[in-house]
Amino acid sequence: MKIVFCIDDNPRYLLMMRAAVRSLRRLHADARCVCVYGGASPAVMDGVLAEGVQLVRHTPVIGVHNAPREFHRCIGAFLKLELALLPELADDEYVLYCDSDVYFHQPILGDADGAEHIRPPYMAMAREATAPFHHAHEQLDYEWRGRRYVVPLPFPIWTFSSGVVVFNLARLRKHDHVHNFLAFCVQNLHRIGNLDQSLLNYFFGKRMTKLDPSWNCPPYRADALERARIVHFHGPKPWDTRPALWKDLRINHYMEFRRRWLELLTPEERELAAAWEAAG
Repeated sequence: MKIVFCIDDNPRYLLMMRAAVRSLRRLHADARCVCVYGGASPAVMDGVLAEGVQLVRHTPVIGVHNAPREFHRCIGAFLKLELALLPELADDEYVLYCDSDVYFHQPILGDADGAEHIRPPYMAMAREATAPFHHAHEQLDYEWRGRRYVVPLPFPIWTFSSGVVVFNLARLRKHDHVHNFLAFCVQNLHRIGNLDQSLLNYFFGKRMTKLDPSWNCPPYRADALERARIVHFHGPKPWDTRPALWKDLRINHYMEFRRRWLELLTPEERELAAAWEAAG
């Protein structure tokens, strides 16, 4: 099974992706990694290729040309919604998508519970350890191929995290389902709050398959060091040691996983991360 990352031109996402790949290959030396990129920066493309990762360039359906300005800072996250469109993944029935800010802590392939044995009807994600929330709209509508569709929003809404997703690409390609979904996304970008994650949760709802929390475990969870397969730096990134915003999340194993993450970097990369840390 291929492991897919998506990034934009932000150098921080490139560095995190490279570190994620290094942590993965310490566990699975022959892991097949793909990076989807929607830009044209030679520096970004060179960085991806230098890591021995397959580079896939894609002109996004959702990008800075149509997304609200507040989403531009992490526009690469929306690329995961479009994986079923990519010719480079046309022969892949399933893929494991991971945000770039992950650290592979325990094996994810090769055993009876490995990612290659997870076969969701549409997609599988772990539930976030947050309280349910209420959305301002009771339903969202959209048009596709001349017909109007309505998507009712349940209450309460339990959020599944899109930081790690097993996608059934074959199912999304079937009957052009992915274009139906993307029509919903484009027409509702101004009505969501939590980026691409909201779009997946709202549209697929009860069709979502629940992943074990070990597949998407923030370092501040008390059992992360023992249980996590994939550590997700949800909230504070490894250099975010100073902002008061993340104080409550820099607990339990955050500093330990930050240390292990820094060990993956070259001296030059550590200097770059230190500069981001100093800038706060």
